[in-house]
Amino acid sequence: MASHFKTPARSSSDVPVIHIPSLETLQGLQVQELEQLLPAYIASRRWYRSKTRTIRSAIVEDLLAVPEIRSVVTVVRIEYEHGGDDTYIIAVHFAVGAEGNTPVAGAEIVGTYRTGDGQEGVLVDALSDERCRRWLLEAITGKVPLKQGKGEWVATRTSAFEGEANFDLPSSVSRAEQSNTSVIFGDRYILKLFRKIEPGVNPDIEIGAFLTEHGFQNTPAVLASLQYQPPAGTEPYSVCILQDFVRNQGDAWKYTLESLGDFFNQAVKRKAGPPALSSEHPLEAGIIPQELQPLFGTYLDSARLLGRRTAEMHTALADPDSGPWFAPEPFTEADGEALYREMLEQSNTTFQMLRAKANTLPEYARPDAKTLIEQEPAVSGRVSFLRNRKIEADRIRFHGDYHLGQVLYTGSDFMIIDFEGEPARPLSERRSKGLAVRDVAGMVRSFQYAAYAALFGQVPGFTVQPDRVAAVEAWAAFWFVSVSAAYLEAYFGSAQGKRFVPAEASERRILLDAFLLQKALYEVAYELNNRPDWVRIPLRGILGLLQ
Repeated sequence: MASHFKTPARSSSDVPVIHIPSLETLQGLQVQELEQLLPAYIASRRWYRSKTRTIRSAIVEDLLAVPEIRSVVTVVRIEYEHGGDDTYIIAVHFAVGAEGNTPVAGAEIVGTYRTGDGQEGVLVDALSDERCRRWLLEAITGKVPLKQGKGEWVATRTSAFEGEANFDLPSSVSRAEQSNTSVIFGDRYILKLFRKIEPGVNPDIEIGAFLTEHGFQNTPAVLASLQYQPPAGTEPYSVCILQDFVRNQGDAWKYTLESLGDFFNQAVKRKAGPPALSSEHPLEAGIIPQELQPLFGTYLDSARLLGRRTAEMHTALADPDSGPWFAPEPFTEADGEALYREMLEQSNTTFQMLRAKANTLPEYARPDAKTLIEQEPAVSGRVSFLRNRKIEADRIRFHGDYHLGQVLYTGSDFMIIDFEGEPARPLSERRSKGLAVRDVAGMVRSFQYAAYAALFGQVPGFTVQPDRVAAVEAWAAFWFVSVSAAYLEAYFGSAQGKRFVPAEASERRILLDAFLLQKALYEVAYELNNRPDWVRIPLRGILGLLQ
């Protein structure tokens, strides 16, 4: 359900107006009036995470005024009609003169304002203004002192920050970010402003800084962070993070789809289809026939490299001398019971939704949906192993939301980014330790989504002809199993002897299957609610595991 507040428009006479006596000092900023503007603005932003909830009010708990650039950074508590509150960081800039009449192209307009001497203008998201972006860079690196409000704003550098920052770099707001807002400064820095904040260290800062300090080369170095300490004495809130900017050719999802374009264009021209798969499970993949290997180009090597980088990341995170927040801990029977219940809850939720919506699905997805509903006991049986068998592995800190979109491709290597975890989970869960195989399963599921994206017109340079759908689907399954097998072989080979994976192959299979099922079950529920046409992908993934 959308917010009941109307989105402000400059041309509307009933838009609330912020009144301030002086623009030079932001003296007398009417916070209560600003609060009237914020609900509609926040509800319309792509980084707002609770679009199904109705906002009752937005309360400015604290603000950091920066009069020299006519901006304020606010800590906003959002109250909903139902459920608990959320806290967001909102930065607004008071645009004047020609700037106010014609805001920067793409600027997010918050509302309007009027000063005591009759000046009028618009309030825009502060990151749309280059001076505000520069000030934020200066603030996080300690270049400028931070004026304190009710709480305290603290900037901290890491040991990776060397020398003086370059503040004269051109900057721009990244359009790729969804749940936060990132600013790119030339080819040197990237600064991410967290929008929804919670008490405690954001794992993007915590894990990123840990990997930086431990010399892991395949994630951008964390250089600095900014925190807000509220006056009540609770844990600080993470506000933003500064990292090295890594030259790249886009994320691994883009790179994979481009590689798939070449694969499909060659594959569909062959007279014969792909070899029959005895199993769609990547741990049971056979050897790729020699004559078919050229179809993959260099991507099989890329999958192996990504598998090694994943294992190296987990190895760095499994340092036994890294203190209580990172030191590995044994996976106990109680952990197995808790994980089993978590997975069973996801299974029950998904099957209930699937039974309710099976008859409304696209015709081509109904047979798979019917088959899966019949296989519900088999799904429950797969995850029940977690409570019936002792798993010999350590729990460690891990990525938590690992897929092809969380990896940058440099042209010759991969850089792993965004350790914030699943945005829908509470911060306490995202900072908890777990089994590293969860990350591995996330990447394998991402490979299947990429392969089957061809059926939905998402692979550049390739179009599925109506009479070739079955052939394309067969080739997609072949690519997915082959690439996933290469990735898993490299990962488990690199992780051999490490305690974050079980030594026994049978236990590795149990864990991998359990996490693949959990992830795919979540995807079924997501697609049923958002993209019913795409539900075919996770349905095929689950049925392939159950063979």
